[in-house]
Amino acid sequence: MKYGVDTPGKMTQGFGDRDTIYEDIDVLEADVGKYKPTDLPEREEELDKIHMALRPVTMDGSPRDILVYGPTGQGKTAGVQLKSEQLQEWANQEGVQLEIIHLPCKGADRSYHVLTRLVKELREVRKGQGVDEPSGYQRKRLFEMVLNELETIGGTVIIILDEIDAIGEDDYILYELSRANPDDVKIGIIGITNDLQFRNNLDADVRSSLGQREITFNPYNANHLQNILARRTAQALRDTHFEDGDEDFTHLKSGVLEDGTIPLTASLAAQETGDARQAIELLSYACDLADDEGVGMVGERHVRAAKEEIEREALIDTIGAETTQRKIALLTVVSAEMNDATGETTALHQLYSDLCEYIDANELKQHTFREKLNDLVHSNVLSKDRHGRGRGQGMSNMYTLAGDVNPRSVLDALEDDSRVGHIVEVIGP
Repeated sequence: MKYGVDTPGKMTQGFGDRDTIYEDIDVLEADVGKYKPTDLPEREEELDKIHMALRPVTMDGSPRDILVYGPTGQGKTAGVQLKSEQLQEWANQEGVQLEIIHLPCKGADRSYHVLTRLVKELREVRKGQGVDEPSGYQRKRLFEMVLNELETIGGTVIIILDEIDAIGEDDYILYELSRANPDDVKIGIIGITNDLQFRNNLDADVRSSLGQREITFNPYNANHLQNILARRTAQALRDTHFEDGDEDFTHLKSGVLEDGTIPLTASLAAQETGDARQAIELLSYACDLADDEGVGMVGERHVRAAKEEIEREALIDTIGAETTQRKIALLTVVSAEMNDATGETTALHQLYSDLCEYIDANELKQHTFREKLNDLVHSNVLSKDRHGRGRGQGMSNMYTLAGDVNPRSVLDALEDDSRVGHIVEVIGP
């Protein structure tokens, strides 16, 4: 449906034509850059450790360097931001010179790129927004620029390197920062990473200096996620509030949420990753579906529909980014499953050969074709099992669609593909 667009013979919906279940829709934003929680009750122990590392600043000392670990959506960035902002508030009240630099490292695959971003951020402390990143300088010169900027700023500077694992094994910036001793400035480094093995890939000296304080954010369980979702909905949805002053799910009352909506959402997210961001996104999508329907209540059916749509969209994105040969290999497996044929490599390759001939594509040898299938396994689109061919016949690989991948969704994702769309027409129902 196209909202607000007149279509002959159809009633159309204009913006603002319907009552909404929302009180403050932005509260159901999972991105910490769009909505920052004011507290994280499920992370009290981790927050205490961050607090302990930052507390020396209040005693005219240097903050401790720390590495913060944990899977995506566990509150790492939110927790670090919460405690660093509290420290900044204290510094402002006490007249203490403190600057906190939050530097996202995503997309920066080398220390060089992080250094250019850091120089820019430090210069903006002095000059305001709009400073260009330096370019064309050697790495050593860039680090000299960092030191010069730090000495000019003075006081205490805490550098938060978010998703620092993006740099891979190029730990030059961590090596240099952990040993930097510029005049008249105290430096603290906080590295945040989703990669639990990141520390093991660092230089031994870097591990020694940075790894003295490590804080791990383990996955949330279903009860944690229920309480997180309850706090969000109490702010985001109308007719939704806590009774008796306790801000947990058992005390949540709502006129727009069915009883099973939050438990189902939390359970689905906990089963997969324990990712709060995923849980919030799922509930937000479910609320959007219910609000769009105008039914006034968000139920379990909306949660399940939202999950299906999110997975479908993710699959489309994943498959769309694959090469043509991988797409043909994938469609080969889809065709085999839809026709109750074997997923054994040799049989699949024969079917693959027929599909390549149909669209006039180059045919890969069986061993190369098998590599494409394995690439799709690594992308979590396919599953692979080993099966015996029979007594004395050895073993063979069997390929099937991954458990949460629906054949129809694959066909939908590829039906408009200019290269393989004709295959969809042949094998689709």
